[in-house]
Amino acid sequence: MSRKPGASKAKDLANVKTVVYQEPLAVMSKTENMGRPRIRIKKTQVDYAIEIVGILGLIFLISLPLYYFDKLPETIPRHFGANGEPDGFSGKGIIWTLPIIGIVMYIGLFWLNKYPHIFNYPQQVTRENAERLYAIGTRMIRTLNAIITCVFAYITYSTIQTALENQNGLGTWFLPVFMILIFGITGYFFYKSMIKK
Repeated sequence: MSRKPGASKAKDLANVKTVVYQEPLAVMSKTENMGRPRIRIKKTQVDYAIEIVGILGLIFLISLPLYYFDKLPETIPRHFGANGEPDGFSGKGIIWTLPIIGIVMYIGLFWLNKYPHIFNYPQQVTRENAERLYAIGTRMIRTLNAIITCVFAYITYSTIQTALENQNGLGTWFLPVFMILIFGITGYFFYKSMIKK
């Protein structure tokens, strides 16, 4: 009994479809096997010290508005220029802006630091260098978190003192020092993570 030409073509097409849809599954499996290793990085005494600084900065950041809010005038500085002097004013409720941002940022970066395998690194992450690169990456995030929190606390303090006429802005030194700290620390850790061992 001979087969119809149409039935033979349909069977051939079915075989082609099977091959086409099986190949991506194999590729996905290989990609998963090449994923970055997940390692729990142990904190050193330096790491704990950095976290303590960050927590103290956060406490200071929250405590300042709580203590001074009733003593503030109705209008306070809301923005400072490059020279550190106030150039914008708003209602005193604006004093809560940095504490709220600081809390959200601190918690967000603290949580993010638990997943160093998703960070970007200047070299390929392997099982041999993963622990070292993850330790560098987590310390950089931890350090930046502490510095930014303390900077927010200082800005909040200066805003309050300027509003109470005990101080005149942030100081001309503030912006250069802040930029040097942020870019200096980022560059330092980036350089460390570029070194291949």
